[in-house]
Order: sequence, then structure tokens, then C-alpha cells
Amino acid sequence: MQAKNEMTERFKQLIDEGSVFREDFLNGYRYRWYRFSALNADYARWKTDVLALVRDAFGGQSRYYTELSSVESDLAPRAPGSVFSFFLNTLKKAQYDFQDASSAVRASYASDLMGDFLLRAEGMAAKGHYISAVTLAGAVLEDILRRLCEVHEVFCPENASLEAINDNLLKAGVYDAAWHKETAGRIGLRKTAELCYTDKINDGNVREMISWLREFIQRYFTPAGSSAPARQSARPGRRL
Repeated sequence: MQAKNEMTERFKQLIDEGSVFREDFLNGYRYRWYRFSALNADYARWKTDVLALVRDAFGGQSRYYTELSSVESDLAPRAPGSVFSFFLNTLKKAQYDFQDASSAVRASYASDLMGDFLLRAEGMAAKGHYISAVTLAGAVLEDILRRLCEVHEVFCPENASLEAINDNLLKAGVYDAAWHKETAGRIGLRKTAELCYTDKINDGNVREMISWLREFIQRYFTPAGSSAPARQSARPGRRL
């Protein structure tokens, strides 16, 4: 019990320290020139401590540890900001797992998944503002996909396209090829709206996208949905 309490405290300390780094990095007054650099001894030590804690808590062969190690090795020179975010987010999720968090706690990631924005998108569609409605729904789609990456520890750089994120979620087995295809269709509709192709967007496909987004949230971000198998097929006959 004492060892677990000590490890719990280490999680808290490193998360608090990472949050301080985030504020400093955003404000830019302490680490302006070398905030993600190996020359920043405090930051380098923090990453080393995070790796050590995750290894001690879950083992050197655990998914948490191997993914952190891989991201640090492969992406630190090219995408240092994304690596920092991945370390801090992974540390927070690892803390939940270490404390035996329930599935309901994990599902809370989706508690603020912009349901009000979907209502607003429906209101726009009702007034005939289809481009605006799809643009807003597309923002919800991006939020959902990035949150899904966080929940399932799938690394996606901050500048990754939605197509790349969708492909990564498929490769990680978060959902199957049918759902990947449906997601790609909605990404395409969002791009159509961004290009202002008004002749290709109508009340039907806008409302269908909003309905599909609600189903997406229900499947992957609610306690009932998250308890189901991760790979779920789309309903046959669904038109994109």
C-alpha cells in the first residue's frame, strides 16, 4: 500500500510539474529559446522521470511505456511540441489506469463533446445555412477524432490532417474499415463546405452528418458505448 501511495504521489507531482511547463511554454518568458530542447535540463529530466514512473507502474513492455519511448525517439526532433503534449496527456491517462478508474471515468472524456454545437448546426441548417452548418459539424468531428486518439493512446501530431488521424485510428483497431469509410465521407463533406461547393451540400446530407456525429459520440464516448467491442461495423446500406 505504501509503494502504491508513493507512486500515486509521483504521478501527481509530475502532472503538476508538466502543467507548469505548459504554462511557461505558452507564456514564453522562461523557455523562449529552448523550451523543448535537450538543453532545457528541467524539461529533459521531467521526460526521463515520466518514462521511469510509467515503466515502474506498468512495466517496460506496457503500451504506455513503449509508445512514450517510441514517440520520444522518433518525433522529438521533428515535432517537439506534439511530443510534450503526448507525454503529459499519456501521464494523465496512466494515472487514471493506475488508480483503477472505472469505465465511467474514462467516458467522461466526452462529457463536453460540443453537443450544443450540434444543436447550433441544426439551427443553421433549418435556416438554409448549409455551409455554416457543415463547417461547425466538421469542427465537432475533428474534436471527436482527436479525443478518440487521446482515449485510446493513438499518437497524432497536432498538425496531422483528419485523413491521417482517421487512418491511424483504423490501424490501431479503434474502429473497423466500414466505420473508417463513413468517417472519411464526413471528412470529405467538411472539405466540400470549406471550398464552398454549395451545389453539393443540402439539407439531407447536413442533417445526416449531424445525426451520424451523435451516433459516433454514443458509440465511443458513453459508458454504454465504451463497454461494447471497440470494432463496430457501420449499418449496411448507409449512404455517404
